[in-house]
Amino acid sequence: MFAALRWDFRRNRDPLARLVLSVFRFGQWTAARRTLPRRLAAVPYRVLNLLVVRLGTNSDLPRELTCGPGLRLFHPYGLVLHRGVRIGRNVTMYHRVTVGRRDFSGEPVIGDDVTIGAGAVVLGPVVVGDRARIGAGAVVLDDVPVDGTAVGPRAHIRPPAGDGSRSGDRPSAGDRTPVPPSG
Repeated sequence: MFAALRWDFRRNRDPLARLVLSVFRFGQWTAARRTLPRRLAAVPYRVLNLLVVRLGTNSDLPRELTCGPGLRLFHPYGLVLHRGVRIGRNVTMYHRVTVGRRDFSGEPVIGDDVTIGAGAVVLGPVVVGDRARIGAGAVVLDDVPVDGTAVGPRAHIRPPAGDGSRSGDRPSAGDRTPVPPSG
């Protein structure tokens, strides 16, 4: 626990990130073996996890999560990680990252030295290779190769069903005249 926490502290200067990681590593220590001291320490862990991680940062970092040392959290707000996810060493995560299951098909495996951008989502039995980069807002549903980059989805705009209008009937972006409501 202490070696991983020291490594985490070297990569995080933010006091809030250090506090969140301290609670997370303490929770991993309580879940590692079922000895009496660890069982007794589980009660303070649950209180700290509730106050600091869940309520304080609106994050979910379960203690059953397998995570290598050197986890770096930029703005540790809104992180949601499934307990079955496996994370390698020196992984960097920004805020609002979600890593978890999709349709009970399995959990992602994140390699070493991976960077996951703000608002990124990694779902399903995905393998993210070492040194991969996942862009902000990306939705990753397929494997990312070693040294690969995954960038966000593009929104496809469709007209409402049964609208009956064609794209030629719509005003152009440069037309500033108001469009009367239909119906």
